[in-house]
Amino acid sequence: MGSGEAFAGGGDELAASPDPGTEKEICSMRITFLLPSKELSGGSKSTFEIANRLRARGHEVQVVYPLIPGAHGAQLWDIRSLDRRARGLLWNLRRGNNVPWFDLQIDLVRVAWMRPSSIPCGDVLIATWWADAYVVNRCAPDRGAGFHLIRSYETWGGLEGLVDGAYRLPLHKIAISTWLKDFIAGKFGVTVHGPVFNGIDTTVFFMERDGFEAHEPRRVGLLYRRSPAKGMQDAFRAFREIEKGYPRVTFVVFGETLAEKDAAALRTLKEVEFHPFTYGSALRSIYNSLDVFVLPSLLEGFSNPPLEAMACGAACVLTDIGGVRDYTRPGDTALVVEPGQPYKMAAGVLSLLSDEEKRQRLAAEGHLYVQSFTWDRCVDEIERILAELIPRGG
Repeated sequence: MGSGEAFAGGGDELAASPDPGTEKEICSMRITFLLPSKELSGGSKSTFEIANRLRARGHEVQVVYPLIPGAHGAQLWDIRSLDRRARGLLWNLRRGNNVPWFDLQIDLVRVAWMRPSSIPCGDVLIATWWADAYVVNRCAPDRGAGFHLIRSYETWGGLEGLVDGAYRLPLHKIAISTWLKDFIAGKFGVTVHGPVFNGIDTTVFFMERDGFEAHEPRRVGLLYRRSPAKGMQDAFRAFREIEKGYPRVTFVVFGETLAEKDAAALRTLKEVEFHPFTYGSALRSIYNSLDVFVLPSLLEGFSNPPLEAMACGAACVLTDIGGVRDYTRPGDTALVVEPGQPYKMAAGVLSLLSDEEKRQRLAAEGHLYVQSFTWDRCVDEIERILAELIPRGG
């Protein structure tokens, strides 16, 4: 794919380990994460992966979340937001602290709503969402040193002025991708630590078969999300073009409940599978069933699904956003195209469906390359940053 292969990848420049002679001793800490919701999402999943591993290393870890999920700023007056919050409230009341989609090993603390007086005392307090950065900033020192773990430029989830203000708060900032670190530091003139790359759990995401042979009919997959920033309309346009060029294909869509307009778009295709609310071994099986996985996003901080898909043996066609540059070598481990270009995305997928040797080579290289992106490596870097910024015993 000419367009994608021209982009420079950042994956070869993995975060360097510090000189062992300069490392601070890492003491046990009381660490609290603030999470806007415990519903299945990339942000929740990443927080739980990190929290579990910090606990396994001897830290006291809690995750605090609100009974009523956050309104995400710009959606306060949106009837769909009110419906989502009502469903989230009912889900939280029904489930309590149970998280059926994740093996959680840390304490989960539910509060009525996020406010400083609800936050437990500790050594480190970490916001994982722009609105919660304001809560951390208002907390007393005994709640812990304030951090903001930045996972995206979150204007898609709030009023731009409020979101921008969160990145200017006097908190220690950590970004999860090179692009995001450079963007936040440059736009707001602040110090940003990292990047702290996300990882994959290779005990969950792995190949269930030997080799990368194609399925018949061919299978092209997509993680469905309702947010406009996820580029679903571009994906559906690409799917229509793919079907014209390669009729023997099944489109596999999995994720959130389909919006009606998106369900209507999928009904125009000949062969579609839809799998709602999928996780764990079921999600692994879906990835393993794919020949090609596509990421159509317009904006992402990192995006873990491509890592998971590559770990399970799928070839990937991805948009050039966020952390994609950190975990691909465009043209070698994945095809990377410009965001907002559904016809280029379709051309990339068609180039793989029509050239089996190329597809298998890309899938094999991607599968091998992502093995170094582990959650343990992510937590190594977080611990290093905490040890550097938190005074010993403080």
